[in-house]
Amino acid sequence: MTLKKTNSLGENLSSEFGCGDVVSWKRLGEDGNIGMVYEIYTTEMGGRQIKKAKVCSFKDTLDYDMLLLELKLVSKAR
Repeated sequence: MTLKKTNSLGENLSSEFGCGDVVSWKRLGEDGNIGMVYEIYTTEMGGRQIKKAKVCSFKDTLDYDMLLLELKLVSKAR
């Protein structure tokens, strides 16, 4: 894999995820979670562009704003 210089954190991963994909994630001290991506967007934090995703959780039916770096692809949308 060749790394390319990008302007935003997570830009290289953004091509791996799409709307409707099923993803999983785990945060420190919490059980793992699974959900579906319904939006991928770029936001500015600390003066830097960051790629994030809005994910609807299957576990607790809440919506989460997640960094793309935190997500693991379970299944691609058809």
